[in-house]
Amino acid sequence: MPRFLLGLLCLPVLSQAQLACDISSLPDLPDVHITSVETVDRPVPHCKATGVIGTEIRFELLLPDQWNGKFVMGGGGGFVGSVQNQSLVYNPLASGYATVGTDTGHQGGTVDARWALNNLERIVNFGHQAVHRTAITSKALISNFYDADIERNYFIGCSRGGGQALMEAQRYPGDFDAIVAGAPAYSWSGIAAQGIRIMQTQYPDAANLSAALISPAEQALLEGAILSRCDAFDGIEDGILNDPSQCDFELSSLPFCAAGDNDECFTDEELAAIRVIYEGPKDALGNPLYYGFPFGGEADRGGWSQWLTGGTGTQASSGSDGTPAIPNAHFGFSTGVMKYMVFHDAEWDYSSYSFEQFNQDVALMAATLNATSPDLSAFRDQGGKLLIYQGWSDSAITALGTIGYYESALAQDRSAADDVKLFMMPGVLHCNGGKGPSFVNFLEVIDQWVESGEAPRQITASYSRDSDASSGSRPLCPYPEVARYSGSGDDRDAANFSCVLP
Repeated sequence: MPRFLLGLLCLPVLSQAQLACDISSLPDLPDVHITSVETVDRPVPHCKATGVIGTEIRFELLLPDQWNGKFVMGGGGGFVGSVQNQSLVYNPLASGYATVGTDTGHQGGTVDARWALNNLERIVNFGHQAVHRTAITSKALISNFYDADIERNYFIGCSRGGGQALMEAQRYPGDFDAIVAGAPAYSWSGIAAQGIRIMQTQYPDAANLSAALISPAEQALLEGAILSRCDAFDGIEDGILNDPSQCDFELSSLPFCAAGDNDECFTDEELAAIRVIYEGPKDALGNPLYYGFPFGGEADRGGWSQWLTGGTGTQASSGSDGTPAIPNAHFGFSTGVMKYMVFHDAEWDYSSYSFEQFNQDVALMAATLNATSPDLSAFRDQGGKLLIYQGWSDSAITALGTIGYYESALAQDRSAADDVKLFMMPGVLHCNGGKGPSFVNFLEVIDQWVESGEAPRQITASYSRDSDASSGSRPLCPYPEVARYSGSGDDRDAANFSCVLP
């Protein structure tokens, strides 16, 4: 019998009186308005309660009939703007978890920040307050509904949800017992600097966003050259860079356009634009402002074209929901932050920005939105566990930035390695997908960590999102270890790998 079914047999069956699914079954809480309560049968019988906290923090709380005594909150992506719960990908209701998601205090598209214009309350809610208030409200509602204390409280999020996860660990260390932060968008000032600088090279003319300087064909040429140089370093030629930091590819080896630009060579301007992506943004004096991107995923679907290059004439465009068309997602995020959260000027022009006073310009926004503190002592002191994961080929959140945060936490306190783990995912794009194995049930992983008291030594990731064993698997190793192929056997079988220091 599958393990999750065995677990269900042990869940308490509550009486109908305890499970009365109506507004009267939930307590009146200060500054909380329950807007609807309904019984839902799928994926398992549960009670769904929706409500508003404060002025406009919307949430949706799901309460299974067979509760396992635990609570998991899911994060949201991008600028959120609708009630999102990223933990639902792990089917928490079927395992008996009560779970909640929030819109973080505003309505809008995930790449549209117009809601923030001259509205500091919404910015603070988005930055940290909405997740915290939703968490404490949900815990009060859950305890009252089941007439029992919650045994474990977890948070899981990726991208913006990963940034929310780190914010919770840093700013509200008592909210959760264990936290999963995937591809964390923890530095909005860094994301803004990175995106604006890349857009200045890909789209120097702000009036022409139809096509990026680097074309899809040139991205494929670039990725092919990188793989030709470094793919076999791990003993397997599979289109995956096991550890891109070990790749010694030089951009100077790319074919140069000596007789005019075409898709089979690169001009000086194109090479300079590519260097900006890999080296990261710098201020007017050449000082680094944030990390660049590692090699990998340049031509993948869900890679550069979606996040960094693209064009309004491609599938990267948006605007069907009434938002302005954008050439790629980083354009939307970086210009959105600068227009509506930094300068509060909808007409602000990225193309002429000089970065002379960047750190001063973004200071107020960064104090609210950034989750960059390496001090996790308060979270760890109350027994908190933090698992971070990151795709190496992620073109949305740079893997180098995630590694940088992890290393800063360990530099702050080397013992943090006991309670904070980072798992890098070779060949994986943003949160999931790509050439590498990207599916892990992280809810199950952190629950086992908390219940057993033993940190995961390695994690098996499958190539298929539904964990189909026939799709293949590979181990994920705690950074800085990497998965080394034994040299024989199926290279899509985790049993033929071991975790070693590079």
